[in-house]
Amino acid sequence: MKVLGLITEYNPFHNGHKYHLLKSVKQTNATHTIVVMSGNFLQRGEPALTDKWIRAEMAVKEGIDLVIELPVVYACNSAELFAYGSISLLNSLNIVDYICFGSEVGKIEELKLISKVLATEPSSYKNYLKEFLSEGISFPRAREKALSKYFSDTNLDSILKSPNNILGIEYIKSLIKLNSSIKPYTIKRIKADYHSADIKNNICSATAIRTYLSQENYHINNLTKVMPLNSFQTLKNSLKEGFSPVFYNDFDKLILYNLRTISKSTLMKIMDVNEGLENRIKEASVKAINLQNLLDLSKTKRYTRTRLQRIFIHALLGITKDHIYKFNQYGGSQYARILAFSSKGTKLLKKLKKSSNIPILTNINKQNLSNNIAQQMLFFDILATNVYSLGYPNINNRIGGNDYYKKPYFFELI
Repeated sequence: MKVLGLITEYNPFHNGHKYHLLKSVKQTNATHTIVVMSGNFLQRGEPALTDKWIRAEMAVKEGIDLVIELPVVYACNSAELFAYGSISLLNSLNIVDYICFGSEVGKIEELKLISKVLATEPSSYKNYLKEFLSEGISFPRAREKALSKYFSDTNLDSILKSPNNILGIEYIKSLIKLNSSIKPYTIKRIKADYHSADIKNNICSATAIRTYLSQENYHINNLTKVMPLNSFQTLKNSLKEGFSPVFYNDFDKLILYNLRTISKSTLMKIMDVNEGLENRIKEASVKAINLQNLLDLSKTKRYTRTRLQRIFIHALLGITKDHIYKFNQYGGSQYARILAFSSKGTKLLKKLKKSSNIPILTNINKQNLSNNIAQQMLFFDILATNVYSLGYPNINNRIGGNDYYKKPYFFELI
């Protein structure tokens, strides 16, 4: 058995994801696949287009053997923490041989070179980073400039400006820090870039699909050319039943209410709130009439819209710096919550129950987590689902407690 780990959001699963899956399996000669997938809130601080169970169903119908949820405390966080949560989870399973991720550069050695510097942090690099941060620019931009200066290579800018390259670098950095035996591979992304909003080609970005579905008069069948049939049908059913689409703006009243009523002292403790940002956010929340207005009023050169979006979700869920510090101190992801599996994936589940260093959760009603840190992490996952369900288009679907009664989706291979 050769096991490939993939780290995904599948928001939603499209032809580019299918291409990545097939190429990854071919490149690694893997016999089985495990996906670590974000739950209901994603890395950019946005809600998923459709919920974690529906997206996990898409994944196993398209050839993934086992889908595990990435806890929201890592899924909705910086690239560094998103990667650490994902890699720590895969590493703790003690069954994964490879990871393979898409990147704009498509060259693993270049990404490894950068990752090693970030993992070891030579003193000259750290000095360059401090120098550029003192200019008041954002951390990602300061890091780009520090690395370019460290390597005396301005061509690094193109690598470090691409989101999938950045994630890939963070994956490798986490592998190094965890002294993991998992071997990294990368595949060059094709045609559509990460932020493209074009659905004319057969391979487009997930952003393009979400943008298309945000229009009032979309025609769902236009997505058949950019999504595999099973995924398209699953999404179509979800739309028909009123579980999709869910967008960030669906939470504007919740977020504005929370930010207007939360105390400054509490907001200061929220993950990523630093340097008096709580004052700016509090002032903006009173003036803002909706989320987009709030983002415009809150953003600065250092605090990007994406970072602010994450902060607003952290504040809504109550995720603090102290929580993240403790989770990291305890080694990252504390359990493997199963969202879906195929008949082929049952073999992986059996093996995982013997090999894994962390609990395998298939039914949270029957599993007792003895570790208080794990219980706290799971609490945030359950809370995130309860909040997310308020964004369902069909009001009758907005009940809470879905984590307690929804079982992992099982797909029987023919």
